[in-house]
Amino acid sequence: MEDIILVSVIVAILIIIPIIRFVLQYTEYKNSHYYRTTQNSYWSVFADSGKYGEYSLYQYLQPFESIGCKFLFNLYIPLENGKTTEVDIIMFHSKGLFVIESKNYSGWIFGHERQKMWTQTLPVGYGKSHKEHFYNPIMQNATHIRSIRKLIDDRIPIYSVIAFSDKCTLKKVTVKSDNILVTYYSQLAKDLKIRLTAETIKSTISQDLIDETYRKLLPYSQVSDQIKWQHIIEKQNS
Repeated sequence: MEDIILVSVIVAILIIIPIIRFVLQYTEYKNSHYYRTTQNSYWSVFADSGKYGEYSLYQYLQPFESIGCKFLFNLYIPLENGKTTEVDIIMFHSKGLFVIESKNYSGWIFGHERQKMWTQTLPVGYGKSHKEHFYNPIMQNATHIRSIRKLIDDRIPIYSVIAFSDKCTLKKVTVKSDNILVTYYSQLAKDLKIRLTAETIKSTISQDLIDETYRKLLPYSQVSDQIKWQHIIEKQNS
């Protein structure tokens, strides 16, 4: 009898703990600024590696909200050719705008700031590997920044940030420019704090100008499904 009771208790615990964990995770998501801004459903985020990467990255950056930072996600910024470029995350800080490109990748990453294509090396078993090439995320983010620059006040500094998932290893990534940061999700908050306290970033922007810039860029994160689908089609045809 005691054995039956013990087994029943263990089974109940095994069932209840995952439910409690899910409820807490779901509640945390629904209360997040990420959800309030994007309105992406919980299931759509956790089923999409790109969205999940952005949300995971935002979780690491959440402490910045306590010092007044604001965030926007998935902005569709118009280009001169009539197309759009998608910006993953913008962090609004008194020191400037941090435009963040999220890469939820695995494997080994190789690349140089000036190389057009970077390399992702993935293991395929039996000591073998497979290489994938992807567009230099620094150049990709430079396009984002040029497009944003045309929409905002020239007095606002803009900094480029490329954040890779901790699932990957930045095996040989060379960056020499001081205004570009390439790091891991888990290291980003720490690296940003170091940059923000460094003497190289001296300017301070008024809260009014930050709020004005946020309001100016907010509509680009609230676009219609038609614009989003058009952007996807453009990427597939490029």
